[in-house]
Amino acid sequence: MTTEDKSASGAVSRGREQAGEAGGAGEQGPVAFYEYWNQLDMLSWMGARITESSDGHATVYFEPGTHHRGAGVGGKAVTGAVQAYIFDIVTGAAVASLAHGMKPQVTVKLDVTFEHPAYDAPLTFEASVQSGGRQIFFVEGVCRDTNGRVCSRAHAIYRRFDKRITPADYEAARRGEGED
Repeated sequence: MTTEDKSASGAVSRGREQAGEAGGAGEQGPVAFYEYWNQLDMLSWMGARITESSDGHATVYFEPGTHHRGAGVGGKAVTGAVQAYIFDIVTGAAVASLAHGMKPQVTVKLDVTFEHPAYDAPLTFEASVQSGGRQIFFVEGVCRDTNGRVCSRAHAIYRRFDKRITPADYEAARRGEGED
C-alpha cells in the first residue's frame, strides 16, 4: 500500500507530472507552486489569491468583504490584522519562489507599518526578497489600494530549511532517538 505525499512539495511534483501528462508528448508546461497555495484554506478562506511568484517576488490580489473591514472612519477600512495576515502570505511566497516552493520555511519576524486606511479595494500586496543566504531571507512588502496609494508596508525575516521534518522524525527527536 502506498501513501500519497500530502506536503506542498509533493503537490508541486504531482502538478508538474499532471501538466506533463496533459500537455501531450514532449510538452512539459511549468506549474507554479503558488497555484497549490491558492487552493489551501489559508488563502481561499481569506479571499486572497497569489497572482505571481517568481525570482524572489510575489503579488497577491485581495478583494475584501465586509467581514474584513472594521477600521478607519465608519469601520470601512480593511483591518490591520487582515493586512498582516496577507503580508505573511505574500512575503512567504516571495521566499518560496526562490526554491520553486520545494523547501519548507517559517516566518521568524513580521513587522507591519500602517500608513493610510485601506478603504479602496481591491488591494494589491507585493513582496520582494531584499537579501539572504542559504537559510535566512529578508523581505520587504507593500500594500496598495486600487488608486495606487500605499496603505501599509511590511518587513519580514524567514528561515528556510533543507528538508521537511516528517511526523516520524519529530517523534524520534522528542524521544531522543537518533542523537549521537
